[in-house]
Amino acid sequence: MDIPRRDNVTSNGHLNESASGTAAPVDEEDEVLVPITITGPQPLAYEAQAMINDIISARTSRSTQRVKNIPDHILPFVIARRAPFIEAAQGGEINLILNAPEREITVSGDREAVVRVVETIQATIEAFQSLLIPVKIPLPKRQHRLLIGKALEEIMAKSQCSVVIPEPHEQSEEVVVYGKQGDISTGLGVVMEKANSQYIYELPLPGPITVSRQLLAYITRINYPETLSTDHPDISVFMPSAIAIDQAAVLNIDIVGEKPLVDAAVRQVSEFLDKLVGATREVSIDWLIHPVIMGRHEKM
Repeated sequence: MDIPRRDNVTSNGHLNESASGTAAPVDEEDEVLVPITITGPQPLAYEAQAMINDIISARTSRSTQRVKNIPDHILPFVIARRAPFIEAAQGGEINLILNAPEREITVSGDREAVVRVVETIQATIEAFQSLLIPVKIPLPKRQHRLLIGKALEEIMAKSQCSVVIPEPHEQSEEVVVYGKQGDISTGLGVVMEKANSQYIYELPLPGPITVSRQLLAYITRINYPETLSTDHPDISVFMPSAIAIDQAAVLNIDIVGEKPLVDAAVRQVSEFLDKLVGATREVSIDWLIHPVIMGRHEKM
């Protein structure tokens, strides 16, 4: 007789996790089997086989599967349909876990319920792939900051549309709005409303660029953005990305919020920068001394 590998099943019927903390999906047709031989008098051998089958049945009644690589523009629509996925379990015990950065959903619980839910999720993804149409909007990079996080949830709730923005390191400024034919015009309006909902001030760090990088390193080191946010809790502060630090000719600190609040924060930062100009310089230190500096003196 064949039984599943021991490292795929635990005593409570759940999958063992790997060293990385993730569990591979288990499907009956893909499950690795290990043959075993029962030796002994025939009646006892049959009895042992029946007992083993009962144990296997109890321990493999649960499974875990993942729906991976969900397209960026479809993921918000899938997230919004959690209730129908729960209904697809038909009363079976089920648990759904979203990993948004990896664009995947983990489904675990009763084996048959897991299969039904996974099939429903996959069917939903296929349906939206044919239903959604894309419309591109050119928007300055600084406004992309207003179309992330909770803003995406609000756009979906108001218009039934999703938004995909380019990565910060990409040159493109085009934002893509996805929606059904009847929803796309509303989605475009909501996106533009959200993109213009707050005042954005780009505060350039004094140059040349070598000086700007020194100032940025010092500001980051002393956690000045956190201090500024504490002093002005209703504004958001965005520092230059790693790509910008390496490639941009000018480094900007973006301050976002209501205009009077942003203006007050800009004045504070400007006064702070005035004190720093000419007060920083780079020092070359022998690499043998680096461990000492990065040790007990790291927080100086």
